Amino acid sequence: MSSRSNRRQGYAGFGALALILVVVAGCNSSGATQPPGAGPLASAAPIVVPKESGANSTIGPAATVPPVTVDQITASYEYRDELITPLAHLYGTQLGDFVVITVQNNNSSPIRIVAMSEVPNYTSQSKDTIDIAAGATEEIDQNPRLTTAAIDGLNSAHQADVHVTVSYLDNGQSRTVLDQTSTTLISSRRDFPWEIDGFDEHAEHQLIAAMVTPSDPSVEELIRKAANYSSQHVMGDITDASDALDQLGAIWQSEDKDYHLTYVSTTETFAAKSQRIRLPGEVLPEASGNCIELSLLYAAVAEALGLNAYIVLIPGHAYFLVDLDGQATNYEVIETTMIGRYAFADAVTEGESEFQTAAEHIKAGDTAYDIVDVAAARAKGITPIEWH
Repeated sequence: MSSRSNRRQGYAGFGALALILVVVAGCNSSGATQPPGAGPLASAAPIVVPKESGANSTIGPAATVPPVTVDQITASYEYRDELITPLAHLYGTQLGDFVVITVQNNNSSPIRIVAMSEVPNYTSQSKDTIDIAAGATEEIDQNPRLTTAAIDGLNSAHQADVHVTVSYLDNGQSRTVLDQTSTTLISSRRDFPWEIDGFDEHAEHQLIAAMVTPSDPSVEELIRKAANYSSQHVMGDITDASDALDQLGAIWQSEDKDYHLTYVSTTETFAAKSQRIRLPGEVLPEASGNCIELSLLYAAVAEALGLNAYIVLIPGHAYFLVDLDGQATNYEVIETTMIGRYAFADAVTEGESEFQTAAEHIKAGDTAYDIVDVAAARAKGITPIEWH
């Protein structure tokens, strides 16, 4: 994950330190062979992750279109000159609004206007009908959504048009006030931005949860195939930490034997401050993934199985952490890049060792480390990308 930015302004480091101390409290090199609950990452303390310290979900659009006046009605709009595809469904909540239309009624009587925005061939239409009092001004926030077909086809960035119209009803007849087209850049669904204006780094990192896709058919197929390797030959309905670890190990075997998955480092992107990241449903058929892609795949599986999943970010790398029992008493760390070359137990041992190293950095005050809590991101409204 070498292209992930190392730029850090700092965050509430106490939370990350608490997590490290909780998880590492019982670590040892033989943990991969010990039973969960009595093993290396058992702890009675709750998991804690860094607190957000500067996310701004109301940052303004990047481009402004000059106003137009017709029949004493003035209309203008602001819009984003880049549409971030992996996060497109989060405009209006996490990322502010994609289009903001402003209409001023300078007439002596109220008017009814219809405002519409879209990116033709890529999004649905966003349309609002509102009444504006005499002398009043209204702002209309709109977020046309990328269609799943458009997302599926966005393997690279594309220039596109943003079309905005404002009309008013005059004795039942529609009259146009504004009808304009502006240019935006739609990013590839694989270009995840590690830097977003208005966000601190921890808040930015939490957005990676949008690329954890537990309901993807490919993820569901992996879970079904993994049942052949679990001790009970079933997946889901996890009863305890031992059962969780057994099922996660079955996933490892299926990735290896059924999908021949292996680690391949690919991070190229043509977008500044972004990294090329394939979704879990792309990693499986292509039989390869880099560190963040393989971690996202395991997180998607864990979430689908009802486990609390975490992505650990360190400089140039990422790996997977999971709460095995849902009681904040037993955690396991998995070095997912070892797939195809080593056994699951080896990946657990290596993950624990890496986490020990991370602990030393955090104790020393190094802020170049972060943890993405997928469940917390979901609670905040960071839902999976809508594709397929």
